[in-house]
Amino acid sequence: MKDMNISFRSLSALIIVLLLRDSGVSGFAPAPVLPFPIPSIVHDTTPLKQRNSANKLLYVASRLPSNTRVAAMIDASNTWGNIAGLSGAGVAGQILGNRTKIGKLLGPPVSAMAISFALASVGVLNPGGTAASKFLQLLSLNLATPLVLLGADLRDCVSCCGPLLPSFFCAATATFVACFIGWHFTGTMLRAALGPDGLVIASALLAKNIGGGINYIAVTQALSASPQAIAAGLCVDNIFALIYFPATNALGSGRPDVVDKPQQSEIKDWKEDKTSVDVQKVTLTLFISSILLSLSEKVGGSSGMLPICSLASVLFASLAPRGMIGSIQHTSEVLGTSFLYLFFATAGAPGIMVAESVKSSVVPLGAFLTFLYSIHGLTLWSLNRFLGKTNPSFVPQRLLIASSAAIGGPPTSVALAKANGWQSLEVPSILVGNIGYTIASFLGLAFYSVLN
Repeated sequence: MKDMNISFRSLSALIIVLLLRDSGVSGFAPAPVLPFPIPSIVHDTTPLKQRNSANKLLYVASRLPSNTRVAAMIDASNTWGNIAGLSGAGVAGQILGNRTKIGKLLGPPVSAMAISFALASVGVLNPGGTAASKFLQLLSLNLATPLVLLGADLRDCVSCCGPLLPSFFCAATATFVACFIGWHFTGTMLRAALGPDGLVIASALLAKNIGGGINYIAVTQALSASPQAIAAGLCVDNIFALIYFPATNALGSGRPDVVDKPQQSEIKDWKEDKTSVDVQKVTLTLFISSILLSLSEKVGGSSGMLPICSLASVLFASLAPRGMIGSIQHTSEVLGTSFLYLFFATAGAPGIMVAESVKSSVVPLGAFLTFLYSIHGLTLWSLNRFLGKTNPSFVPQRLLIASSAAIGGPPTSVALAKANGWQSLEVPSILVGNIGYTIASFLGLAFYSVLN
C-alpha cells in the first residue's frame, strides 16, 4: 500500500516527461523503458547525479509523500501568476496535443489537464487549487458554452444529413439506454466512491457521450459536482477514449465513400467564412455570448443557466441571418475552443487531490463506462449486421461517423471522415454532432431526474 501511495505522484511526473520528450524539448533524453510498478525506480541505488533527466524527475516526484504540502513556486495569493500558469498549461496542451504521439492520443484538452495536474502535484502551482483557478474555471466554463454552440446552425440538417440522421439518433439512443443499464449494475459502487456526485458524473458522462465535452461541463455545473469528481470522470472516460478512437479509425480504414460524388453546392453553401478573425468579429461574438448568458441566467438561475444557454445559442445560430452568423462562426469556434482548453487546465489544477479521487473511483467509473461503450458498440454492430444490406443508414461508414459524433462530438467525427476520404460525410458529420450538442445536456439532466 505504501508503494501505491506514491504512484500517482510519479504518474504526474511521468506524463510531463513523456510529453516533453516527444515534443523535442532539449534537455530531455529519450525516456527509459520503465519497469512497473513505478516504485522500483524509488529503490534504484544508482546515484541521482548519474541518472538522466527523466529518471531524476520521476525519482524526485516519487520521493514526495502523498500527504506532503510543498510551498508552491506560484503562491496561492498571486492571482495573475496562477492565471498565467494555467493559461500556459492550455497553450502547452494545444502544442503538445497536436505535435506529440502521446498528446495526440490524449487530445489537446486532456493534455492541458494533465500538464496542470503535474504542475500542481510537483509544487509549481498550489496543490488543491486557488481562488484564481476557480475564477478562471467559472469564466471559461460560462463563455465556452455559447461560443462553441454559435456554430451549431441546424437549418440544413434534414437536407444535408440524409441517411446519417437516423444513424446518429440510433447511436445516441444506444448511449442513453446503456447508461441506464450501467447505473443499474454500478450505481451502488459509484455512490460509495463519489457520494452524491456519483449520479451527477454518470449523468454528465451520458451527456458527454451523446454530445461532447461542453455538455459534460454544462451538466456538472448545473448539478454542482465537486472539482475532484469532475476531473475523475474526465480522466477515466479518456482512458476508454484512448481505446475507442483508434478502434473506429481501424474499422473505417480502407472503406470507400458512401457517395461517389458529394453535392458540392450544399457543402459550399454551408461552410462559413474563415477568412479572418478581426476585432469587430471578436467583440460582436463576445457581445452575443454575454447577452445569451445573461438572459439564460435570468430564466434558469445559476444552476440552469448553461443548459438554457445551450438551447438559446443553438436557436440563435439557427434563426439568425445566414450572413451574420456565418461571418462569426469561425471566430466563435476559435474563442470557444480556447476557453475550453482553459477549463480543462483548471480541471487539473487541484493536482494530487484529483489523483486521490481517481484512485477511489476508477473501478466503479470504469465499470459504468464499460457498460456504456460496450452496449453502444454492440447496438450499432447489430444494426449493421441485420439491417446494413437493406438500409443505407446502417452501412459501416455512416454508423462509424454517427458513433464518433456521439462519443466525441463534431471534431472527432469530421476528422474520421477526412482521414478515410469520406467527403460526402464531412459536412453531415458536423451537423449531426451539433444536434448532439443541442440535446445531450437535457438528456443528461433527464437521466439524473429519473434516477435521483
